[in-house]
Amino acid sequence: MKILIADPDSRFAAQAASYLESKAHLVAHYSDAASALIAARRWEPDLVIIAAELVTEKAMNSFRSFNPRPAIVLAGSLAETGQTWRAWQRGGDELLMKPVFKGREIQEAIVAALQHNLLGGRGWQVTAASA
Repeated sequence: MKILIADPDSRFAAQAASYLESKAHLVAHYSDAASALIAARRWEPDLVIIAAELVTEKAMNSFRSFNPRPAIVLAGSLAETGQTWRAWQRGGDELLMKPVFKGREIQEAIVAALQHNLLGGRGWQVTAASA
């Protein structure tokens, strides 16, 4: 599976990439949304993991434009609850709180995001029930 991580936290990205690569996933990391979007157009990842602070309406619309794909929104702290909630509403299929202490947490978030996306649970559409 090709996984794109868009997160300015290079320590988290390195840990996540190391774990995911040990499970035979291909991983690319970008620290800003613009670079991640350019790479996603060329590379066509199967899943996007994006930090809440990078999620904008424009970024999520751009990701949607080249295929609805599962997205995991990363939240850095509970203090960012409002920002994280808005990011999830813009297209997240799953939420993952940092710090992540076990790689299994990342794998569980991936499975949940894939299920939500495939079953149409969250997908990329915000509904009145999810808002």
